[in-house]
Formats: sequence, C-alpha cells, structure tokens
Amino acid sequence: MAKEVQKKNLSSIQVLKTLNVLLDGNYTMAEILEKLNAKENEPVFNNSTVSKYINTCRYCGIDVVKVHNKYHVIKFPFGLMLDDEEVGLVQTLKEAVTDEMPQKSCQEFQVLVDKLNRYANKKITRVEKKHYVAIFEAFEKAVNSKKKVRLLFKNRIELVGIPVTIVNENGKIFFKIFCKNRLRMIDISRLSAVHTTEESFVGYMDEQSVVYNLKGKLAKRYEIREDERILNSSDDMITITNNSRNLEMLISRLMRYDNLCEIVAPADARKEMKTIIEDTLKNYGIK
Repeated sequence: MAKEVQKKNLSSIQVLKTLNVLLDGNYTMAEILEKLNAKENEPVFNNSTVSKYINTCRYCGIDVVKVHNKYHVIKFPFGLMLDDEEVGLVQTLKEAVTDEMPQKSCQEFQVLVDKLNRYANKKITRVEKKHYVAIFEAFEKAVNSKKKVRLLFKNRIELVGIPVTIVNENGKIFFKIFCKNRLRMIDISRLSAVHTTEESFVGYMDEQSVVYNLKGKLAKRYEIREDERILNSSDDMITITNNSRNLEMLISRLMRYDNLCEIVAPADARKEMKTIIEDTLKNYGIK
C-alpha cells in the first residue's frame, strides 16, 4: 500500500510557530525573531514575515495588541469558558493573595491571572498601577470599535456606558464615559475591574462634541444634520452628539426647541445655554 502523501503548508506552520511564541509571553519584535530563528537551522523569520503572521492571527480572531513595543495576546477565542461566579472567585483569590501573601507570591499569582485573562472568554483586567497600560489599551480599543464597557467599582457597584476618552487631570487618571444620558468622569482608583462588553453603540463623540437630548414629538420627527450622530434612542427620547465647531449657532438653534431639548455635555455648553435662558427671562421681567 502506497504511503499517503501529506502536503505541508509552510506558511501555516510558521504562523503556528509565531503564535506559540506570542502565547509564551510579551515580547518585542526583535525578541520574537530571536526566539523563532533560534529553533531554525538558518534564520528564516524576519520583521516583514512575522508581521504578516501576526496579522493572520488577528484575522482568525486572536486579539494581539502592541503596547510599548511589546506584543500582547489580549484575547484567545479558543480557550476557557468562565461564568461570572468563576470570574468573581478569581478576583476574591487575587484580593486575598494581595492582602496576605508576600510580594513574590503576589507576582506569581498575577502571572496566573494574566494567563486566565488571556485564555478566558470573559476579559476582565484588574486595575493595578503596573497594569494601567493594558487597561488603557482595552479602553481605547473599546472606543475605536464602538463597544460599551462595564466598570466594576471597589464597592461592588457596576456601571455600563459608552467609553469616550482617558483624561489626565493634575496627575489623576479618569475614564470619561457616557452613561444614563450624561458624561461621567470615573477616577480609575475607584475601580476594581474593567470589562469590555460585546454590546455596540451607535455614533461617536469626541472632546469637542456637544451632547443633547431631544424629547417627545420632536425626537420622533427630528432630522439628523450632517455633523450629528444618534448616540442613544428610546420611544420618547433620542441622544445626539453634534460635532459642529460653532457653539453659538448651535445653542441658538437648540433654544428654539424649548423644553423638548436639554444639553447634557460638555458643562460649558450647558452653562452657556442656562445663562442665555436666564438673561432672556430677565429681559422680560421674569425671575
């Protein structure tokens, strides 16, 4: 009986070799090349080919990000299926180790947590100073991919919202999110974990956007302008983000909507509209 001929796809094998190194740890491109070529009779891996192999991994659903020139496997979709109770147990163990065990044990346990985060279906990152970079990366990716985030506070309160940006004010780091029809600044020191959800949001907003709610009949008949996007909608209200740079003209238009319109953010625009309303009332002798 003739031997069955098996044809090897060299590129596929090289992709798997690259993935094996990526799963082994977080390395720079130079370190990845060194590890890959060390197992070859002669150097066959280079920057260009490995970049293509990494992109192939991404195409297959493996979330590979580059942070401070090192490649991190953030999400491996073929791994552990954890439920909320199991994730909570890992967090409880993490807190116990942090409180009771020496620093070396804490570091070793963190390696385990990092591996669980890498292979688990639920992506939860502990908020610790040395892991801020990974958290920022996850938050920014949620902004770019238009995915909502779930913030878990140390007092066990949860908050789900639309991620906007990361803000540094006087040395303190905040996550700015849009939640319950208003912008909120969340001090990350108050958080115990961050979870990027699979729920998408419509539209976008940036630092210059004006966000406002339109209610009642106006919400149903309102026609979106070129510089506007719908952020949220319900039966009797829509939330709009407007990227017009002419605040005066925008407020003048919104004033015509009377009590069917409310500016949500930013605070300066809300204050400006309130001042205009108060001045108008004073002109008519109304207090």
